[in-house]
Order: sequence, then structure tokens, then C-alpha cells
Amino acid sequence: MAEKIKAVVLAAGKSTRMRSERSKVLHPILGREIIRYLLDSLAGCGLDPEDVIVVVGDNRGEVEATLGGGYRFARQEEPLGTAHALRSAAPLLAGHRGGLLVLVGDNPYITAGELRRLIERHRSSRAACTLISAVFAGEVPPFGRIVRGADGLVERIVEERDATPEERLIREVNASIYLLDAPAALPLLARIGNDNAKREYYLTDIVALIRGQGGRVEALAAADPEVAIGINDRLDLQRAQAKFNQRRLRQLMLEGGVTVLQPETVTVEHDVEIGRDTVLFPCTYLGAGTRIGVGCAIGPFACLRNVRVPDGGRREFVNERG
Repeated sequence: MAEKIKAVVLAAGKSTRMRSERSKVLHPILGREIIRYLLDSLAGCGLDPEDVIVVVGDNRGEVEATLGGGYRFARQEEPLGTAHALRSAAPLLAGHRGGLLVLVGDNPYITAGELRRLIERHRSSRAACTLISAVFAGEVPPFGRIVRGADGLVERIVEERDATPEERLIREVNASIYLLDAPAALPLLARIGNDNAKREYYLTDIVALIRGQGGRVEALAAADPEVAIGINDRLDLQRAQAKFNQRRLRQLMLEGGVTVLQPETVTVEHDVEIGRDTVLFPCTYLGAGTRIGVGCAIGPFACLRNVRVPDGGRREFVNERG
């Protein structure tokens, strides 16, 4: 029987670069909070909510209120880095002898398929740590660089601001998605220091500690390097909105039998149902909870939220809420 996996989602970060009072992980993409995309991916890997610990900080109240029951929460009293955040969750992991999946809550691009690949590699290689990396052909984002040894295994991860000029030329970066052997990894958290440019306790330092004990660390390159990119500011949020919307419209056109005219002007949020042979005219926005029947015509200049449109119905030049 395969070992049980538990997950820790690091979600205590503030919205400093978002210039917002709202917790970063609760900003919406197509009407759905960033963190919910990640939690859906964890569910797609077979993890139940009780197997997921969400690390929160000052945002605890709003995150708990949004996610509701089922998940467990750990409090990071001070924002002292990712290793410190994981240490905050350690008491809730007491006695866990299986795998520990550690992820950041502000990354909506992590898919269940990518996580299943990670789990399969970890189990087959019997590594102490397997992480997801991303290889960029063009400009490399300012993330930690993966430093490999001559045997191809990961030796360490160096954050960009602490890297040498030569290390910054490395094109493989850390995606902040780790699968650890919990009994081996958790005791090492106390040995992670903050001798770095930001004076923070980096979880990335656990790689060198594992290697120092003779443990095996592997990096699995993501099929899409975008997996490494989280949401840091409003530009990132807009890019994610556009990408997810494009996927949704493509699905509607290819699988749902829906015609979308000038799709660059049309937005369809999550939890929207549209019947076949419906036409979405330019400048149309369909919000969550909207149900559109078969053979409808929506738009131009229509904004609907939580609205039901019967078969053959039409809505144009309207802002309507159900």
C-alpha cells in the first residue's frame, strides 16, 4: 500500500505588492480565489481536506471564513520565511510517517496532473525529497536556481539575490513545490538558519541538509514552466485571468458547441453553464452562477451574474444580476 501523503499550503503572505488589504491568496481569478485552484489540484490527487494544512498569518480570519470547514490551519506568528512557515505546521504533523507535499498558496497554475507526476517520481526513485523545477528558454524569472551535481541530482537551491553571477546563468529554477519524506525532513527544519540577504529561513536550504546526510534529492522539470510562476502583483493576476479565460473559451468552442465572437472581449467566470448553439457576442461578461440554455444569443454589451436564461433566450445591452 502506498504511503499516505499530507500537504501543507503556505498561505500567510501579505498583499504588499498587490497594494491590497485582502489576503493575496483570496484575490479572484474568474471569480474564484487563487488558493481554490491549488486546493482543487490537491483534491484531484486524492487528498482529502483533513489531509491539508493551510499555514496562515494575520490573514487567518478571512482565509478560514472563505475556505470553511474541513481544512486544518496553522498560525505563523511572524513572517520569517518559508521554512519558518512549515515549522508552524509541524505540531499538526506529529506522528505522520509518509510523504509531505509542501506548496505555496498563491500559485493557481499547479495542476493535479503535474502533482501526480511528482508523486509517481518520488515513490519510484525513493528520494528523500523530490521537487518540481521549471526550465526557461528565454528570460529567467528571479527565482531560486537549481544547482545539480555531476550525477544529475540536486545539490542545493540558491536564491537569486544570494547567487553568484555564474549561478544566475542557470536556467532551471525552483517552482516551490516539494514532496518530502516527513520523518527525515521535519527534524531538519530546526537546523535551517537565516544567513542570507533577506535574513529569512528558507525552505530551499533543506535540500543541502538532506544531501549532507546522504539523502537523494531529485528535480522533476515541469511540462510547462509557467507552473513556477505564482501571483505577486496585479499584473500577474491579470495574466492569470487572461490565460484561464482563454482556456475556458476554447473549451466552450471546441467541446461545448458555443460560438464566441471576438473572444478577446468575452469573459466567462467559473461555475457558468452554457448550452450548445448559443452565441456569445462581443463585450459579454458572464459571472458565476449564470445558467444559459440552448440556442441563446448573449450580447453584445451584456453582463450577467447568477442569471438563468431559458432556451432560445436573448440578452443584449444589459447588466443583470439574479
